[in-house]
Amino acid sequence: MKKNKLTQSLMSGRRLARSAIWNFAGMASPLIVGLVAMPLLIDGMGKERFGLLTIIWMGVGYFSLFDMGLGRALTKLVAERLGKGQTTDMGRLIWTAVLLIVGLGMFGTAVVLLGAEPLIRHVLNVDPKIQEETIKAFRILAIGLPVVVFTTAMIGLLEAHQRFASIAAVRIPLGILTFAGPLATTQFTPDLVWATTALLFARVTAAATLFFLAASVRKELKNPQLPSRKVIGPLFHFGGWLTVTNIISPMMVYFDRFIIGSMLSMTAVTFYVTPYEVVSRVQRIPQAMMGVIFPAMATAMAGERERLVYLYKQTIRILLLLMLPPMAAIFLLAHEGLELWLGPQFSASSTAVVQWLALGVLINSFARVPLTLLQSSGRPDIVAKTHLVELLPYGVLLWFMTSRFGIAGSAAAWSIRMLFDSLLLNQFASRMVPELRNAIKHTYVTMALLLGFSTLAFFITSLEGRGLLLAATLGHSLIRGWPIVNKLLALRQRTVSLV
Repeated sequence: MKKNKLTQSLMSGRRLARSAIWNFAGMASPLIVGLVAMPLLIDGMGKERFGLLTIIWMGVGYFSLFDMGLGRALTKLVAERLGKGQTTDMGRLIWTAVLLIVGLGMFGTAVVLLGAEPLIRHVLNVDPKIQEETIKAFRILAIGLPVVVFTTAMIGLLEAHQRFASIAAVRIPLGILTFAGPLATTQFTPDLVWATTALLFARVTAAATLFFLAASVRKELKNPQLPSRKVIGPLFHFGGWLTVTNIISPMMVYFDRFIIGSMLSMTAVTFYVTPYEVVSRVQRIPQAMMGVIFPAMATAMAGERERLVYLYKQTIRILLLLMLPPMAAIFLLAHEGLELWLGPQFSASSTAVVQWLALGVLINSFARVPLTLLQSSGRPDIVAKTHLVELLPYGVLLWFMTSRFGIAGSAAAWSIRMLFDSLLLNQFASRMVPELRNAIKHTYVTMALLLGFSTLAFFITSLEGRGLLLAATLGHSLIRGWPIVNKLLALRQRTVSLV
């Protein structure tokens, strides 16, 4: 079937590359503000309150699961219809998703309002002096849930149309305000209620802006319509399994801080989460690429399915070249970096945490592509079932490792799960698309080599030796990456290329 001009535009190599850059900018730029703001927040709020603030940050992202995966489902269904040129009933699809998402967000508000007090008083090891303050902060977070989930629908629409520059224009100031808002409130009070209120204000402003941007792309947003039964089924069929993933996967990502907070202390949470917030931000690189690749793969499935194999191979290559240098630098210079940034106490307590997390984030990059392939191909159930299988073993491992080795054990347990997640998802992708088997075998070999080199690097104690190893890693990435850069610079509006 001959592709229409819109499909060509949405799948063009230049547009995908440009979208990935904008998406990464929107996700990663707040990191610079965070590096400056987090030490100031710790000083202004104290380690106890800052540990709780990190959980509130987590809640802002995690509670978006109350959209039941409908935001992502909206991206897929809109992208598929654009690929097929079927846009006549787009308004019904969009408004059905929006109304369902807002309703689910209101349900989430009720759940969090009811659960805030038991969580603070009986689960987390929170100082009794600030328990009431923390409960109020969590309730403010609950009130903002409909706004948080509403933004997933607007972002879903913009992603389906590859409008990542527009998304970045909102994400950059929002990400900055995530740190700057609480930092501003600490100038007159360390109270968590004010810090959470600042976060909610930023979210409301972002949601309004995203609505106007999405309405400029899909005029149907300006004309509210009643929900349509015929699209509720497809939305929930895809979104339901995504919801399982959205519940289980973040739970396994963030469960460690709850375990640390209950088994150790909120101060230990601060020693764990502060470097985690920085290391995990490097994941914005694969997240940015996958946000772009998801609608491209969904569009390819509708009309250009043969592109999947090419997209898969190229994305794996590029992710490795992009992720290896920063993660190698973090792994090899963790001790010196922490001492320079947060002082000797953090360096002594968190160096092993940073090294384990850096390794886990790098290995997790190899899981992102098969996950996106499975979801964009209409099989989110495979991803969800994989995460369900992982949940209990990971919980047991996390409890054991934390009880035996403290926060370093928590980080090690998280990284071990990343390894098994990558192995399983790549195996399922290989079965679904047999043409990928050789590429996935190569991925397994690459992962084994990275684990071996990381083990050797752990025993290099001199700064000079680690510096030489880092220089070699950077040189390797530059040599391997230069042909891809040349190809990117030479690209025109060709549809057969990712970069």
